[in-house]
Amino acid sequence: MAKKQSGRVAGPGKPDFRPRDYAAEYDRRIARALARGLTRSQGRGHPKASERAVSAKRRFKPIPDDRLQRALRVLRQDKSLSAAAKAAHVSPERLRRYARSKRAIKKRGRHWIVSSKLPRRMLIYSRRKALPIIVGDQASASLAGRFMSAVGKFLGQPNIDLLRPFVGKSVTDITGKEHPLETDPNALYRLASAGGESFESVYRIVV
Repeated sequence: MAKKQSGRVAGPGKPDFRPRDYAAEYDRRIARALARGLTRSQGRGHPKASERAVSAKRRFKPIPDDRLQRALRVLRQDKSLSAAAKAAHVSPERLRRYARSKRAIKKRGRHWIVSSKLPRRMLIYSRRKALPIIVGDQASASLAGRFMSAVGKFLGQPNIDLLRPFVGKSVTDITGKEHPLETDPNALYRLASAGGESFESVYRIVV
């Protein structure tokens, strides 16, 4: 005959379910962490930035690249880790730990920022072609970004002076190859009318 225990029915071959005491479990988990020389935040499973994660599974749980790229883009624009995590549909703690493991972000003052030392895939116009390249340093990335921004302004409101700072300049990719920037107005018009990928769709941080 079935026997009632704690509001649930237990029968032959069935476990005896009892209500869990979550408060007691939490206290025991914290006590075990402190006994191992860990902090309360590590015991809770939410270590601080300077602390290691107790669980390797939590520390290295990956974030799909498209969501990570979305988060890094928002972080670059808004300078907010919370906003970046929301855009990627992950918790700020998970984004912070995973992005740090990939060396994609770093702390500056009280804020997290996207590292400028990571390679970047970018689109440039070179030798009458739209060319996706990977640059490995901030100077090359900055030059490519400023050039494509100037091209966009030129195409919207033709002014040759916008292109003059880039005449004779080249962007060096991660392999050391130089790509001369296309500053011929007619070539730029043809490239723009041909459609193809945009700077925004090509741009991504290589992690």
